[in-house]
Amino acid sequence: MQFLLNVLDYNNNVVKFNNAPMNVNGNIIIEAGFFLENGGRVQSSNSLFSGLSEQDQIYILDQCTRRMAVRRSVIVRQGSEGRDMFIVLSGSLKVSVVSGSGKEISFVVLRKDDYFGELSMIDGRPRSATVSALEDSDLLVLGHSGYEHLLQQHPHTATKFLTYMLKTLSNRLRATDELYQDSVFLDVSARLAKFLLSASIKDNGPDPIQKRLDIRLSQYELGTLVNASRESVNKQLRNWENRGIVEIDNGKIILLNPDLLQKEAERL
Repeated sequence: MQFLLNVLDYNNNVVKFNNAPMNVNGNIIIEAGFFLENGGRVQSSNSLFSGLSEQDQIYILDQCTRRMAVRRSVIVRQGSEGRDMFIVLSGSLKVSVVSGSGKEISFVVLRKDDYFGELSMIDGRPRSATVSALEDSDLLVLGHSGYEHLLQQHPHTATKFLTYMLKTLSNRLRATDELYQDSVFLDVSARLAKFLLSASIKDNGPDPIQKRLDIRLSQYELGTLVNASRESVNKQLRNWENRGIVEIDNGKIILLNPDLLQKEAERL
């Protein structure tokens, strides 16, 4: 089973993937198994597709295109028009807003199986936030016309797809509430510790306790994610580095002592 996806960058140029089969029109040929894994379904339990049948997935993917976003590129900009929604296949992106005074605050880092742009796709209103790539990212794009096609031709599939989106939206609202509470009740060190722990993965080094941040973030970007200045982030990281809690190696952050960071995160 195969279907075709146009693979474009943000200048609408066709992206050539190494070893990826292409047809004469420059479309990449994706085996259905690329998305339909583990017995005919998308493997990740967090994916929007995970609760859909194989046929439902094919109906949706038939309306999608695939885009590559290079590091630091802006995919959608706050206040702009657009009716596309995006599903992250790989990479990482940040969601942020800018105040009238020019201060940037980032809400979340998006990773594989996360999605964005669904509100504008449905209601047509301007984008509520800016989404930019923290690293090269692979995105699946569903436009409003594709969603309308699903509603008309496959209403049952479209309804199930929307239901899964609504379920995950409730989790986003809870996360936003938690972010607001953290900004009120936690100081910079606690907010930064909490973010580093949530964004880290187990390190492959000899120490089984160590974790590392799986994306490279500048101190400015860290500051926007914890509502702090770059200077405050730098000061706190240096303090932890001197105490042997973290290690900063060429911009990469390694958590040497996650237990101590956990105590920092829980400190009011």
